[in-house]
Amino acid sequence: MKFTHLFFDLDGTLIDSKPGIFNSLYYTMDKLEIPESGRPADLNAFIGPPLRVSFRTLFGFDDKMAELATITYREYYTTQGWSQFNVFQEIPEALQWLRDKGFKMSVVTSKAELYTAPVLEKAGIASLFQTVSGCEINGDRSEKAELITYTLGKLSLKPSPEILMIGDRNFDIVGARLAGISSAGVTYGYGSREELLSERPLFLIDSPGQLKKEIC
Repeated sequence: MKFTHLFFDLDGTLIDSKPGIFNSLYYTMDKLEIPESGRPADLNAFIGPPLRVSFRTLFGFDDKMAELATITYREYYTTQGWSQFNVFQEIPEALQWLRDKGFKMSVVTSKAELYTAPVLEKAGIASLFQTVSGCEINGDRSEKAELITYTLGKLSLKPSPEILMIGDRNFDIVGARLAGISSAGVTYGYGSREELLSERPLFLIDSPGQLKKEIC
């Protein structure tokens, strides 16, 4: 398959954002006085879905409580958490190589668009992307299929197998399928290999350095 456009997820695909996300989550749980018995044993599953979805599914919150938790989470994330991340090793080099090969690249993330641009600037990779798509601060446009369709519109593109969504969670693979484009899963992020394979992506990428080999 020859691809023309590459849509990249952010958290778990381009950057390891776990430090800032977990610190924001600890702040939220402490401030809302959530007891240890009400805290998930594995917080990795929190990363990937929209915030409100994660609070509902992992904590069992109703819509009102999920909204309060999201607001509380952003008290920390807006001031400190957004900048607490590391760029995955080899990602800048791989992205530059793909750009030099003529691929058009965009970021498509469920993270709020308000935060995504500063993250990419701090990571030193913002200039490599045509456009950046994220959700609204109120949660609108947070589902991955909706975000992909939104990005296609911004770029005046029609859904095509030649457009590839690359992400680390099943949400990325499902969103790509619903939006009518191809998908690839990365196994070095926060989703398991089994989770990704269950949604049948075109292929898996085991390290950032393999992006060049697998996509080309």
